[in-house]
Amino acid sequence: MSRGDRIKSKGILTWPEGERPRERLLRLGPQSLTDAELVAILLRVGVKGTSAVELGRQVLKKFGSLRAVAEAPLSALLEVKGLKGAKAAQFARPDKGPCRD
Repeated sequence: MSRGDRIKSKGILTWPEGERPRERLLRLGPQSLTDAELVAILLRVGVKGTSAVELGRQVLKKFGSLRAVAEAPLSALLEVKGLKGAKAAQFARPDKGPCRD
């Protein structure tokens, strides 16, 4: 199955097990994944009509790199369609928020 075919599928669970990002990460390590697939693992699930990998691509398109995603403020993450609440919070860095004593 090509990457284009997988994008059109209803979700990652419909992909062959050996092609799923989480399984590939466990079997082959992080170097075997694209940046979008790494983001997808953090997201855990996509949104209706969009797989976690496609949502990961959208996040990377907005921010430009994994580093930029990691450094983005929560308010910027919440602007991405599909990143609401828990999904955005998974990327939020505690040191970028209000000061703690």
